Amino acid sequence: MVEKEPRTGGNSAKASSGINGAWTDTQKAQGITDSVGDFEQDTLKSGRGLSNSTLVERLAQQSAQSVAWLQSHFSLDLDVISQLGGHSAPRTHRRPDTADGRPQPVGWGIVSTLTARLSEQPRFRLVGEAQVVELVQEYAGAHVSVGGVVYKTADGKHHELRASAVVLATGGFAGDGGAADGLLRKHAPHLAQLPATNGKFATGDGIKLGMAVGAGVVGLEHVQVHPTGFVSRADPSARTKFLAAEALRGAGGILLNGRGERFVNELDTRDNVTAAINSACSSADTRAGFPDTDATGATAFLVLSQAAADAFGHGALGFYEKMHLMDRVNGLPELAAALRVPLATLTKTLSAHDDARSSGSADKFGKHVFPQPALNADQKGLYFWAVITPSIHYTMGGLRFDDKARVLHADSSLPIPGLFAAGEVTGGLHGANRLAGNSLLECVVFGREAGRQAALAALKTIKDGKL
Repeated sequence: MVEKEPRTGGNSAKASSGINGAWTDTQKAQGITDSVGDFEQDTLKSGRGLSNSTLVERLAQQSAQSVAWLQSHFSLDLDVISQLGGHSAPRTHRRPDTADGRPQPVGWGIVSTLTARLSEQPRFRLVGEAQVVELVQEYAGAHVSVGGVVYKTADGKHHELRASAVVLATGGFAGDGGAADGLLRKHAPHLAQLPATNGKFATGDGIKLGMAVGAGVVGLEHVQVHPTGFVSRADPSARTKFLAAEALRGAGGILLNGRGERFVNELDTRDNVTAAINSACSSADTRAGFPDTDATGATAFLVLSQAAADAFGHGALGFYEKMHLMDRVNGLPELAAALRVPLATLTKTLSAHDDARSSGSADKFGKHVFPQPALNADQKGLYFWAVITPSIHYTMGGLRFDDKARVLHADSSLPIPGLFAAGEVTGGLHGANRLAGNSLLECVVFGREAGRQAALAALKTIKDGKL
């Protein structure tokens, strides 16, 4: 494995909302009704008609066994299930806090566990701080295949590594910062100045490598802006934002403008929630902010009641507090003072939310799933609040591939022999908008498939006497 960074994980290690699974054993044990067909339809709907239906079908059909594989083979406790934006049922699995209250981020848990298991394999080798700069091409007449990589190490030296198969798992380009020669500025220039939740390593390297050997691409113009990136009180203008996990809203968190009013179904799809924030929270009197800082752009308040905080988990909330991303107050008057909104307005807003919750019908924003009440029964109960802003989060476009994780040629649409891909480096699965929880799932579903196909390619090489 050749890794660009000093340690493995990339943006997957930062994922915190969970991994989707439809009709899992965990869902059944908790009395949750779901189906593969509903999950498939939710994913297609979120993609706005631009998703590859074959890829979506594969993702949904293998979701339950992917979650079970992580649970059974790696003892990952994916026991907390939430219903997140755009989902018709609770199906996003994440890890609970430990017994002593420490958070267990799901992405880091998966990545670190798999890395530890690989390190036990005597034949496995990890080369860190090494950037792949070229795919080795092999020619047989008019046919081209991939037979390895050339990578550059920290000392500037180039190394060639021959292989029967290459799997690209390099992520997307949401972290290129709008570089002049970057994919973001080229394909989504209107977003280039937004902050991002990605690490600066996410610069589309694998997409560029694939294109250099003739691979097709799809949907590079579709870049997901996550509605809730934390605005840090310590550095509100920072270009890199810490993600306010969608699970915060899945647990019952609500969004308010700078006047203390709700303006959106918090569990709508990410693109719709982002559009609502941009529309309702961009003027001087509707932006959210801190008392000592002038807000810019589109900003909103994220508020959790005591019940929502309990459902989300206090381990992660405590971490957010230590990072100066979230604050806590006692009682509604303190919350109103912290948000600098009239107590009467805030009371009316939260009461209207809870009235709709009690009625069992949708509210005026179309919200019909209300995980927890917005008001605390205890007048001195805790409220947690933060300022959030839309931030570039994920790139739906990437290398064109099929359900066997084979990268397809731009001209012929046939597989490029020896080249496979999985994860955000690929395109076509999510269409115009990705559902929360589908990124980790695609890594497992298509990562496992890429591994199987790469192994078959290696066995064929051995059988043919070429190795």
